[in-house]
Amino acid sequence: MIDIKQIGIQIRKIRNNSGLTQQAFADAVGVSFQAVSNWERGIAPPDLHNLVNIAECFGVLIDDLLRPDQEDLILGIDGGGTKTAFAVTTYDGRIVKYFTEAASNPNDIGVKETFDIIFRGILEALDTHHSISTVFCGIAGVATGGQAMYLAQELKKKFPNKKIVVKSDYENIFAMDEKSDIAIISGTGSVVCVRKGDGYAHVGGWGYLFDKAGSAYDIGREVVFAALEEEELCKPHSLISDLLKKQMGVCAVRSIVGSLYKGGKPCIASLANIAFLAYKEGDAKAYEIIDANAARLGELLNAAVEIHRVSPRAVAGGGMFEHHGEIMLNHLSKYTDVEIILPECPPVYGACVQSRKLVGEGVPEDFCRNFISSYEGVVK
Repeated sequence: MIDIKQIGIQIRKIRNNSGLTQQAFADAVGVSFQAVSNWERGIAPPDLHNLVNIAECFGVLIDDLLRPDQEDLILGIDGGGTKTAFAVTTYDGRIVKYFTEAASNPNDIGVKETFDIIFRGILEALDTHHSISTVFCGIAGVATGGQAMYLAQELKKKFPNKKIVVKSDYENIFAMDEKSDIAIISGTGSVVCVRKGDGYAHVGGWGYLFDKAGSAYDIGREVVFAALEEEELCKPHSLISDLLKKQMGVCAVRSIVGSLYKGGKPCIASLANIAFLAYKEGDAKAYEIIDANAARLGELLNAAVEIHRVSPRAVAGGGMFEHHGEIMLNHLSKYTDVEIILPECPPVYGACVQSRKLVGEGVPEDFCRNFISSYEGVVK
């Protein structure tokens, strides 16, 4: 049985989220002001024709108008060079849905492919959680060339009833420690970002063609390089070579060079874990690779403090810190006096914080605690 009052509640919510008066909403749908008033008060429901018009005009499903009201939710998105994480949470931070999609850095795959990945992810989130009110997308590589603006405009066309913001992924990192004026990101790529008033400055982050600063790609590339040197230049034996061949299922490292070129940056970045596995077994070459990359990151941090005159406190983010934080921090401490904060949560948590701020009611004190307690239960 159709609940007329429930339909009215959903129509009012759609209108309010769109920032429209009843008259403006009526004009958009092609009905009278009085009709909208009657719908919202539960006096009379819209007919099927008007239900279709509302759905088409405001980017919702007809089912959304007929379903019972659900708890308000938010969506945070963290897009990187290896994967894109989506987390749907309640207003107090409890995760109700988590999933990942492919890498979404537009500098690697093109801005249209980035749009497709984010669009599909939002659709998947809305499919089971239609009451999502705000979406914050923190995507690596969108800070240049107007790419963030393009993505935001195109997403708002598809989801006009949602508040959607697209910014760089370092916004996710800063949200995890608001006391830090520096963010150090070491994922597929790497960069140090400095917060200066309403703007940002960068140290490093020149892209994989020019960077050499502690990213997963840098470490993975050096893993392959070390194994090739051992195989063909008679360099001293390292556990790295054995682990690489085992992981790739080959007898000779040269045999995978072609597939690594074809797989590109994400494929090479995925081999960084070999350095850390060998490191834990006491391998000298692995120690050398990780230490050299930490030294480069330390150099970037020191330059950020010296050039931009900010306090020596940095919040860390990205896969290298998320999965190998203790090792990275141990080596970084040799090359910088900057205090490095290692968050308990992954970067998608920062995106959820930013999404929660879009609601305009402030972030609850228990938001972080609720996120952490629910994260392990949904991430397999």
